[in-house]
Amino acid sequence: MLIKVSKFLSLFSVLLAAAEGAKYLAEKPDFLTPCIVGDPSLNACLTSNFQTFFRQWKDGIPGNNAVGSFDPLYIKRVKFAQDANRAIALNADLKEVYVAGAGQAVVKESSWDQSHYVAKALISVPKLRFNFQYKVKGHVVALNLNGHGNGYFEAENALIYLELAVKPLTTADGVFADVQSVKVSFREIKQFRIKLENLFGGNKDLEDTAHTLFNENWRDFYEVLRPAVEQTVSGVLLDRFKKTFIYVPATYLIKDFH
Repeated sequence: MLIKVSKFLSLFSVLLAAAEGAKYLAEKPDFLTPCIVGDPSLNACLTSNFQTFFRQWKDGIPGNNAVGSFDPLYIKRVKFAQDANRAIALNADLKEVYVAGAGQAVVKESSWDQSHYVAKALISVPKLRFNFQYKVKGHVVALNLNGHGNGYFEAENALIYLELAVKPLTTADGVFADVQSVKVSFREIKQFRIKLENLFGGNKDLEDTAHTLFNENWRDFYEVLRPAVEQTVSGVLLDRFKKTFIYVPATYLIKDFH
């Protein structure tokens, strides 16, 4: 009986380890090049690593189910609230948000500040699409809004600034980057569209009028949404990057990280 129990516990331990995945990425992927601090090509090397990171691991990191995908990026909830005296005032609650498009990101430039342990990158994304479930109250100019349903908005040719602050973490398995903060800023977009189904309880004419108004004044509408989107995406990426870089040794990206 004791032998049977021992065999069961051993099998359970194996299954549990398999479910949780490996403790860290023991073998460096061929697509990552350990960059050298002080080398004139450091920034170009980092840019290449960030680029392949977004492309190769957009669906998640093999062996680590905890990280999740970067494309689409899942956000549980985004909330907006504006002063009712503004021309565009929205009180909106977006749930089950999926952001698609990060897998096509182009890392234009990047840098590493060794003294402060901060990585910076400027990233161009051809199209980002946010699909969600929404509830909204408010107004756009003289048009009062009160609806709920499915919706999306799209940003084309987005230029995004990403700043990643870390602290070195040395363990028995290697040297890792403990991510402390992530800052995301949408520097520029070329076009913005929004669609909210069932905005007026099925009144198609009024819904079409609202969307024409939204999309003719997309810059104002975008500025209303941008702060909450930046803050929420920063928070989600903080979670993603924390789990990523506690699993992937920092020395796979920067050879002399310490």
